[in-house]
Amino acid sequence: MRLAIAGIILAFVGASVQAAGALPPAEVMRRIDEVQIAFRDARYGEALAASRKLVAEYPSVTAFQLLRGAVAEYVGEFDEARQAYTEARLQEPGNPLTHYRLGALFIRLGRYDQALAHLDDVVGSHAWDVSWRFLHGSATEKTESIKHSQVLAEVAQLKIDVLMEKGDVEQARAMARDFGIVRAGVDYCADVRRQTSGSDRQRSLNAYRLAALASPPHPECLWLYGRWLTEDGYIRLAQWRVRDSIRLATEPNHRVSGEHYLRIRLSGGREISKRAEQLTQIARQRFIRDGDRAGATQLLDEAMQLEPAFARPYLQMAMITWRQQEREAALGWLERALKVDPDCWRAWRNLGQGLVSLGRHAAAERPLRKALELFGDDFGARLQLARVLYAERRYDEFVRETRQALQLGGAVPPRDVNDVSEFLVVFERYGPGDSLPPVPDP
Repeated sequence: MRLAIAGIILAFVGASVQAAGALPPAEVMRRIDEVQIAFRDARYGEALAASRKLVAEYPSVTAFQLLRGAVAEYVGEFDEARQAYTEARLQEPGNPLTHYRLGALFIRLGRYDQALAHLDDVVGSHAWDVSWRFLHGSATEKTESIKHSQVLAEVAQLKIDVLMEKGDVEQARAMARDFGIVRAGVDYCADVRRQTSGSDRQRSLNAYRLAALASPPHPECLWLYGRWLTEDGYIRLAQWRVRDSIRLATEPNHRVSGEHYLRIRLSGGREISKRAEQLTQIARQRFIRDGDRAGATQLLDEAMQLEPAFARPYLQMAMITWRQQEREAALGWLERALKVDPDCWRAWRNLGQGLVSLGRHAAAERPLRKALELFGDDFGARLQLARVLYAERRYDEFVRETRQALQLGGAVPPRDVNDVSEFLVVFERYGPGDSLPPVPDP
């Protein structure tokens, strides 16, 4: 999105100067720089306000409408973004960048057919022979068409994303093959397996995406891709990838695990509003990255109204209130999450962890046991339960849970595992002490 805003500025500065008439070029640049600098410095409210002011003073300048729309979209003000893009389209109906921005916005809103229509308008803005090769040419012609146009290359990728979001995975794979994005005979899953914990995150995600588009796809890579998408908040796409891995799996255990993952991590597989998903993602960014509690809360309120049974907005509200030292409010949001999604592992886990941190050990036992019932390999939750049992002087149970946790500890940093092991050794040699056992949380 930052690159998109820079592209809008670069592509339309000249046109802005001409359309603004009495506005001197130096003043145009100063006003655009004002938005750009505020955006670069993460002062998004100021950037949006400055872009609104530009539009109010020079409503006929398409570049300013697009700039306002791009900033509004970035901070989750989707209605304002759509209004700005629509105004820009009315001013310049044939402007391909306007259609591109509308297409990208409609993907965020889950209005996929409209997104595809606008992306086709971008293609249609090219010379007829170029657009014909992109839309109707052979695989070789399609591959060549995106080699020579960055815009068409981005449109092709977006159209593939739309098809994947819609669940039309076979058509998405066919399109990826036609445009040379994936090639026959290449083991893209091998590249995924080579990724390490230190790998660049974007490179890793790209590798997973290519593996998902390959033919034939590998169930393991689809499963891993679904888990990455889940952590990043792309719930709808994660659901499709996990379902795809279940469909292709040959091992019964894989199918059982996939169905269980849908239940405890992906809202039971229920369809979630794309707009609610996106608002929840952006709200998290606005709070963690920008410290904008009011803006984040506003977006989460909208997400909960759109999708009352979606647990993630409640979890985000719990995170915000907890970090603001509003402990009881945070616990209340977690309880609300469990009312709308009783199988949400994360809500049970966070509720138990929060109660432990407040010293309410007796109250924490039930949510922690429920979290482990849903996901028995949760190293951190098992250690939290061990601490509860130790605090309650149920030492035999403490030892059992700690030993079970240590069996899962291979995936966590050795130092953290060693802290737990050393406490257990000291306890078994000397008996209970004054301090509570460590609870590393990988």
